Amino acid sequence: MPDSQGRMITTVSVVFAVLSVFVMILRLFARIVILGKMGLDDILICIAALLAWAFAVATIIAVHHGLGQHMDEVMKKGTANLNTYSQTVWLSSIFYNACLGFLKSSILAFYLRLGDPQLKRLAQILLAIVICQALANVFTCIFQCTPVAAAYTSELQKTSKCVNISAFYLTNAALTILTDLLTYILPFHLVRKLQIPRRQKIGLGVMLGLGLFTCMSSIIRITYIPNMLFSKDQTWTISGPMYWSVIETNVGILTASMPAFKAIAKKYAPKLLGGSYDSNRYPSRSVHIRAGSSGFHKMGGTGGSNHMALDTIDRDLGMSKGRFQTTINQDTDSVSSSEEALHPPDRIGVTRQVHVEGESRSVFEERNSLSSHKDHRELS
Repeated sequence: MPDSQGRMITTVSVVFAVLSVFVMILRLFARIVILGKMGLDDILICIAALLAWAFAVATIIAVHHGLGQHMDEVMKKGTANLNTYSQTVWLSSIFYNACLGFLKSSILAFYLRLGDPQLKRLAQILLAIVICQALANVFTCIFQCTPVAAAYTSELQKTSKCVNISAFYLTNAALTILTDLLTYILPFHLVRKLQIPRRQKIGLGVMLGLGLFTCMSSIIRITYIPNMLFSKDQTWTISGPMYWSVIETNVGILTASMPAFKAIAKKYAPKLLGGSYDSNRYPSRSVHIRAGSSGFHKMGGTGGSNHMALDTIDRDLGMSKGRFQTTINQDTDSVSSSEEALHPPDRIGVTRQVHVEGESRSVFEERNSLSSHKDHRELS
């Protein structure tokens, strides 16, 4: 029996494709069924998943036409089989580069919704770079030869004009690693500032670790490329880059989808998050305070027997009289389930209103967000 890596390539392709299918089902369930909404990042990751599966299918088809076998064995099957193999590999390169573009664009689109101004600016810049890189790579793969069919037709290769494909693959691999690293380490400064339960920190660590594993897949893949480009036994040496590319794209989908899984955990296994909001411990309250010359005095509240202790605040309003109202409610609208991956799950919103009567009448409102454990420590 001829020596072949085809079975390993097929197994890797099937296993990781099935994994990403399962991941996408969970992600769409979380976004559509539980949350009832989808964002731009969800649409982009769906396109990336379709391209990743197309790449896996193309890889398996290429195995049936000689991928993973030695070139001598492939040549025995005839020129038509070799051309079919070359065309399948040509298509797979298009699927791969397009998939990476949509995958990283989805992750960056998610960063845009997290609300951090610095992260948003950096994500916008990197998103523009990723889109340009993906477009350049896809068009280079498609039009690498003139005529286009010369890229996968052996009869046309002697008379055709093609780009230096070796230089393209090496440059593309290096740039892919760079943009991968930038994409996955971009939110690190935001994560460091979080004060969240230990279990959530572990979850974030797993997510970021998978992102770095995706980068490692790209690094491992690039080590195969020089040998692949300059070897005469290309159907054999291309095996490593092909299955590592399958791993890279499908693990990337898993990494990009992990924030959406929090909605499922919150609904069906809230204890996994390391804590949940307790409505009995932190009830919704409304406190009315009247301003006088000596400060503010509490007028009433709606918290049952749970009263909020507020110290007297000596503040000169410069007005004849006024009323200060503070309402604390659970903040569930400001942060989506996906965004909660980088925010504490038990957040409350504090709305403060000041109604002033006298010569100068005004109403102003300020809104901020505090973690519930901090509220319990400082206000109880």
